[in-house]
Amino acid sequence: MKKMFAIILVLALALVSVGFAEEEKLPPMPEEAAVYEGTWVCDRASIEIIWEEEGFRVFISWGSSASETSEWEYNCYYDAETKSLEAMPTGIHTDNVYGEDGEIVSSTVIYNDGEATFTLDGEGHLLWHDVKEDAGKDMLFERLAIPDAE
Repeated sequence: MKKMFAIILVLALALVSVGFAEEEKLPPMPEEAAVYEGTWVCDRASIEIIWEEEGFRVFISWGSSASETSEWEYNCYYDAETKSLEAMPTGIHTDNVYGEDGEIVSSTVIYNDGEATFTLDGEGHLLWHDVKEDAGKDMLFERLAIPDAE
């Protein structure tokens, strides 16, 4: 009897959880913000912008040599008024050193309170305005071509 009660209780809780999950609809990506999504490159740096749940995750990787990279990660929201992506003040800058086998041998967090803004210029280049250290100064990122969906 106790087993049957436990099974019924678990099933009831599972059904309640499904009900809450269905009620909690996450907002879709704003249509005008879709121009940011994708991969952008400038020399040895790349920016990947992905819509996740309620905002954008922006990941930047910049190789200074074959064995060293700097990475930044931001959580951004789309500002419809300025038509830009605005990062929360929680951006993380990490420097990584790789061994001969390609594995990370050291990783140093430089800061975890970075801020940034991402905008598009009149020619469609992505601009990275890094508030903390101006890391994106004078860089024009170009979007990688998106293959035609067939």
